[in-house]
Amino acid sequence: MTIKNEETFKGLVLKNKPYKENDMLVWIYSREYGKLTLLAKGVKKMTSKNAPSCQSITLSEFTLIPKTGLSRLIKGSAVDYFRHIKEDIELEAYATYCLEFVDKYTKENDPDASIYDALLLALKYLNDGYEPKLVYLLFNAFILNVTGSSLEVDQCVSCGRQDLIAGISILNGGFVCQNCLGKYDRRLDVEVLKGFRYINKIPLEKIDLLHLSTPVINKLVEIMEAFVDEYTGINFKSRKFIKQLKML
Repeated sequence: MTIKNEETFKGLVLKNKPYKENDMLVWIYSREYGKLTLLAKGVKKMTSKNAPSCQSITLSEFTLIPKTGLSRLIKGSAVDYFRHIKEDIELEAYATYCLEFVDKYTKENDPDASIYDALLLALKYLNDGYEPKLVYLLFNAFILNVTGSSLEVDQCVSCGRQDLIAGISILNGGFVCQNCLGKYDRRLDVEVLKGFRYINKIPLEKIDLLHLSTPVINKLVEIMEAFVDEYTGINFKSRKFIKQLKML
C-alpha cells in the first residue's frame, strides 16, 4: 500500500532508535494507519524542530506520506509529552509496558482503533494520577481480550456452575467452583474473586467504577500477569523492571 498524498495525523510514539549520524527511526501507532516506522532526518541536531515529537511516550502530530516500509517524516509537533509519567520511574515502567505490547503485538499498516484508544487512555490515566497498578490491571485485561483470550468470569470454566466459585484456573482460563478446583488452581477469597470479575468486566474507560483495596490489587496483578504470560506468549522486557519496583 502506497499513499501518494501527504497526510497529517496524530500518533503515539512507541519507541525510537538512532540511525546514522543525525537521524532517527521512530515507531508510532496511529488510529488511521496503525503502526508505522518513520525516518526522521536530522532530529538529533540541536536545531531540529521535529525532535520533541519523536520522543517515546509522546502523543504527536505528524505530517508524512504513509506507506509500507519506511515513511519519511516531513514535520512533527508534540501534542502531549505526558510529563508526569516521565518524571516518575514507576509510571514510566507501566507506560513502557503498554507501549511494548502495542509494538510487539501489532503489524505495520494494520490499524485497530480499539488498540489506539486503549493505549492513549492508559497513558492519560497514568499521567493524571490514577492508581498505576489499577491502570496496569485493566490494560492487561484489554490485552487478553484483544488477543482473543478473554477470561471466563461468569461461571465455572469446567462445569458452568455460577455459584460456589472458589478460585481461578490459569490453565483453563477463569473461574472454577469448589467442586472443580484442581491441584494447580488458585483458591482465593471472595474479595479477590470479586475484583477479578470486575477488572475483566469493566472496560478501561470506566476505571472510576472500580474501588479495590491495595492488597486485592496486588494479588490481582500477580494473577493477571500469569494469564498474560500463559495466553499471549509475549516476552515483555519491561516486566523485569516492574518486578524490580515491587521489591523496593
